Amino acid sequence: MAAAATSAAAIRSLCQGLLLLASLLALVACPYSKVEESFNLQAAHDLFYHGVGPAWRSAIGAADDGEACAAGDGDTGSCPAEDLPYDHLKFPGVVPRTFLGPFVLSTLARALSFIVASRIYDLPSHPMVVQFLVRLELLLLSWMAHIRLSKSVEGFFARQMQSASSMTIGNYYLLITAVQFHIPFYSSRLLPNTFALLLVTHAYAEWFDDNPRRAAICLVFTTAIFRCDVILLLFTVGLMMLIRRHLSILQAIATGVLTGVCSLLLTVPLDSLLWGRPIWPEFEVWWFNAVDNRSSEWGTQPWHWYFSRALPKGLLLTALLVPLAFVRMPEAVVSWAKTKQFTRQQSNGMLDSSLLWYFAPVLGFVVLYSFLPHKEMRFLFPALPMFNVCVAYGMGRLHEVAFTDSSRHVKSNDAGTGSSPSLVAKGMYLCGVAAIAVTLLGSLLFVRLSRENYPGGVALGRLKHHLDSSIPSQSHWDRVSVHIDVAAAMTGVSLFGQRYASHRLSGDGTLEGPFRIDKSGYEEENSMGSSTEYTHLLTEQPKVRGYHLVEAVPGHPRLDIRNFRIETRDAIFIQERDKWHKHKDLAQ
Repeated sequence: MAAAATSAAAIRSLCQGLLLLASLLALVACPYSKVEESFNLQAAHDLFYHGVGPAWRSAIGAADDGEACAAGDGDTGSCPAEDLPYDHLKFPGVVPRTFLGPFVLSTLARALSFIVASRIYDLPSHPMVVQFLVRLELLLLSWMAHIRLSKSVEGFFARQMQSASSMTIGNYYLLITAVQFHIPFYSSRLLPNTFALLLVTHAYAEWFDDNPRRAAICLVFTTAIFRCDVILLLFTVGLMMLIRRHLSILQAIATGVLTGVCSLLLTVPLDSLLWGRPIWPEFEVWWFNAVDNRSSEWGTQPWHWYFSRALPKGLLLTALLVPLAFVRMPEAVVSWAKTKQFTRQQSNGMLDSSLLWYFAPVLGFVVLYSFLPHKEMRFLFPALPMFNVCVAYGMGRLHEVAFTDSSRHVKSNDAGTGSSPSLVAKGMYLCGVAAIAVTLLGSLLFVRLSRENYPGGVALGRLKHHLDSSIPSQSHWDRVSVHIDVAAAMTGVSLFGQRYASHRLSGDGTLEGPFRIDKSGYEEENSMGSSTEYTHLLTEQPKVRGYHLVEAVPGHPRLDIRNFRIETRDAIFIQERDKWHKHKDLAQ
């Protein structure tokens, strides 16, 4: 008995480790970020290096030129909002977002920088390490949420089945989540969807733990602060809780109102301070999408896209195991292989409703979302954990018939007569294992493709290497000026990367920099000046008059299935102004 418990604990630890390893692999393989993550990542940079102090001093009219303003104005005792050292005031994006997520992550990173003495390791002077740390924090929070859900699923099935197989289902949840692409890959990416997924995963855990009110609290909190579209999931899950009388109408109203008020007390003061005006970000997002219906400007998809493209891509071959959560087909097939009969009693017991009441609201969420024309895979992130619970239950069913029922068949039959059911059961189980293995291979291929999706970030790093090698120490470093165009800014350039690229240590140990980095033209209100004022360009233009090519960075990956290789084409070009180091301004 002790040996079995030890073995089960070892398998659980292995599955937890595999999920962590898969997430870390994606983080290390793809260290840069794309435009969808830019707001939260830039906000994490600004809050780590500047904090909320400049915004607070500006709000109370007590700014000073040393800290609060990027461009001074300390003599008046006030600081214009546009001079605050915050990226979002220059590049606000289409809709405002909350600062709560990046505030928490940057605060944890700042706390670590205070704990670790600067003489041991000066964290702020290594911005790319700070970026890695911030993403790692989110990864670990996401990982712990999935571990919690796996344990809640174990407890749920332990109450349902009164058998040891419940731990198997929890372990399969972790394994299946690890071999898929989207959850491990995005667990470290500072998307609003990732913050929402983290909290929705905790909501599912509370639901399986038979704490519907806590589950509702998590969903209301997520809706009010991070993703207003979670209101669709809140509606379907809440409706199911009311139908099954897990919550009364009065309890639901009280939970929603109290949690909503508490959520606003968290998000509105912080966001109003940093945006410089009274604001509830997710309300403005909801208005933009639901009332103005402007999300369609970013493309539309047919109504069936989530079912025909998104979910198959998200689940890959593990999608084939979802029906086994609701149909006792493996048991029926093994029974038929043993008796060569299929009785009415077996037919009546084919359906399994254990997860039906949990899966139906999530399926309803996907259906409701399908009516919105603008569709993206990340919008379905809240549904993926519940789909994976169903996959895990289906795989647990195959495991049960292969290793429990088949052993009973062998023991209860003479040699040669009981082998057929056992072989059938193990054959079905191997098919499930094969589906998991193929999904893993597909996910690894997706990670490999994704490595080529960040040419802007790669180009900025290579530009720094070029400048380090071409500019002598203590010579002209601060005279460099770089323009980053839209294509580069959207494919991996972050404020952490800009801070890293624009500084260097000279031969005597002094810090040189920063040089000027400009992203004018990134949004419509920021128009780009003349290119001749810059010494270097990161641009999608292969030729620019007055500049010569330093290096072309590939991007735009696609899989050549016929030759089974990844093809890329030049995406970002590092351009250097002709004879820039001999310019009269630099010769002084």
